[in-house]
Amino acid sequence: MKREEYSNNAHALSSVMPGDVRDYLLAHPDFLADNGDLLAALVPPAAHRAEGVQDFQRYMLARLQEHFAAIKGEHDDLLSLMQEHLQRQNRFNAATLSLLDASSFEATLRFIDRDLTFLLDQESVGLFLEAGGKLHVGSYHGLTVVPEGFVSQWIGQEDVDLSEQSSAAPELFGDKARGIRSQALVRLDVSEDLPPGLLALGHRDSMYYATGLATEQVECLGAVLERRLRAWI
Repeated sequence: MKREEYSNNAHALSSVMPGDVRDYLLAHPDFLADNGDLLAALVPPAAHRAEGVQDFQRYMLARLQEHFAAIKGEHDDLLSLMQEHLQRQNRFNAATLSLLDASSFEATLRFIDRDLTFLLDQESVGLFLEAGGKLHVGSYHGLTVVPEGFVSQWIGQEDVDLSEQSSAAPELFGDKARGIRSQALVRLDVSEDLPPGLLALGHRDSMYYATGLATEQVECLGAVLERRLRAWI
């Protein structure tokens, strides 16, 4: 602001009398409703009460200030949650598109092994298929072929399991397990001729999957991964 403009504004404010403010507020009763942030700055009137008389005016203003602060806090929390959800959705969308771009079985496994953890901002990602057909137990650079019964051991009969973890399993996340506080497990049904598989996602934030907000995202990622693996196996 220029010095001249500041001087003019300061002069204008100095000429405003308390009665002018009072008259304006009386003439515009919705002013504070449209400018709720002013409630937090208002100083309640001094307590003036006779013996046995409560000062409800001061009490009501204090309650309004508390109510406004609570609403503002809820609004900020909701906005933060929405931004986090949008960012997470963008990450899953990018991962899905990258899976669709994989040109071979080896490229798919390479993407899971090298890029998926970073792209989804996870501590660790594991892809497991139970042994069967031409698949034999062992590690194949992004794919771990496990013995029969492995999937039901970790996910039972569920298709998706999202949970908070005090201590994640090394069988799922290897040496990264100690840093994982929430996980998403997704059943994979690659082919009728093959046993089931499992996609395991582990995150450092204990509430990342515990809230259940990512259920549809991990289901979609799992469905795309199923189709990509089906095309190559």
